[in-house]
Amino acid sequence: MSFTTRSFGLFAVLTLASLVACGDDSNSGGAGGAGGSGGDAAGPGSTSAGSGATTGSATTGSATTGSATTGSATTGSATTGSATTSATTGTGATGTGGGDSTTSTATGSTGSGSCDIFCSDFEDGALPSEVQFYPEYLRASMGDYVTLDSTGHSGSRSVKVSGTGFSQMLGVPVPSTFWGRIYLKGDSASQMGHNTYIAATTGNGDPNEGEHIRIGEHQCQLELNRKSDDAEKLSNGGMYMCSGGVKLAADTWYCLEFHYNGPGREVRVFVDGAEVEAMHVTDWGPYDYKLFKFGFEKYHGGNKTMWYDDIALGTERIGCDT
Repeated sequence: MSFTTRSFGLFAVLTLASLVACGDDSNSGGAGGAGGSGGDAAGPGSTSAGSGATTGSATTGSATTGSATTGSATTGSATTGSATTSATTGTGATGTGGGDSTTSTATGSTGSGSCDIFCSDFEDGALPSEVQFYPEYLRASMGDYVTLDSTGHSGSRSVKVSGTGFSQMLGVPVPSTFWGRIYLKGDSASQMGHNTYIAATTGNGDPNEGEHIRIGEHQCQLELNRKSDDAEKLSNGGMYMCSGGVKLAADTWYCLEFHYNGPGREVRVFVDGAEVEAMHVTDWGPYDYKLFKFGFEKYHGGNKTMWYDDIALGTERIGCDT
């Protein structure tokens, strides 16, 4: 049989159709980009979410609640419930669902570092689930000491702690080494008596269990104190008098930063971005911290009402830039 021009043309058409039908499935993600599925989102209140959703080459920050859904975005932010997460400009993703988490972002709610352990601005009207009241035996009476107040640092709410007893503290789980930033103010200036604002502890949250490295007030100034032997670092360099040192005025918001390095035996303290060198220690430890606590703990000072807002805990310094 002769191979005519007509039969050659028919053969070519059939061959081309076969090749098109096979195609190349290496980009099966479709027109929206070959994006992967969203990472595992954390439960309500958590800020330790998975890697988030990736679409194309852009990646969102960690989603706080709900499941992540891929899709095309044109702005650099994605919203989860009432919290806002940072996203890379370009193709993004949004999470669904609510929760009691407050602002939780991959870059810190108000700073330059990463609040990859915990952060909250308390704007949701409830404490995040990670935050627990200590001591546990007074937890049923927590409402007598802790409320969400309409006096906010960056928004309309903050945590108000009425310090009228020995210990009224809120705790968040932390690793043995962490950085933190919190805004605080009190209804009175730094007292001569000894009280605590924040602490890192190796214990279970009870003020009498484990080691506590505490930052608070004494001799009318900011100080650092260790529970086990009452070792103390006054911000004026060690003079036990109400002169010098870092003094916190009444009804004034301050940015308090801290670095707890338990295995490295180090503690650093910063106020409004400046390090308090007299409170820097390099030989307290080693410790395996379990909780970060904030609130009010009274030893031989007077009662005091404290407000806390814009808390951020992470593995690197976060900063005060709001």
